[in-house]
Amino acid sequence: MIVQMDQVSRQSVGRFVLKLCISVLIASHGKTGYAGTSTWLGLYAAFAAMVAMLLGQRLPTKSFNHWDEALWLVAAALGMRAIQKVFL
Repeated sequence: MIVQMDQVSRQSVGRFVLKLCISVLIASHGKTGYAGTSTWLGLYAAFAAMVAMLLGQRLPTKSFNHWDEALWLVAAALGMRAIQKVFL
């Protein structure tokens, strides 16, 4: 079964993937290496939450929005932090 996403949801998923890739790219060129990825993801999550508040978006909606993106970014940041604790 193929699920069709609306335009707002596609934009939210696209922003999330873009921010994830940019975080990895920036962190890989820094002094800390990939250990800084969780920091960048956390900053992006904070900015996504601020944008959601400024736009007056609500969390339970029919499509993904900035709140969902912020939650995904926080989950990815915490996941990266847990991986760092295990392997570093």
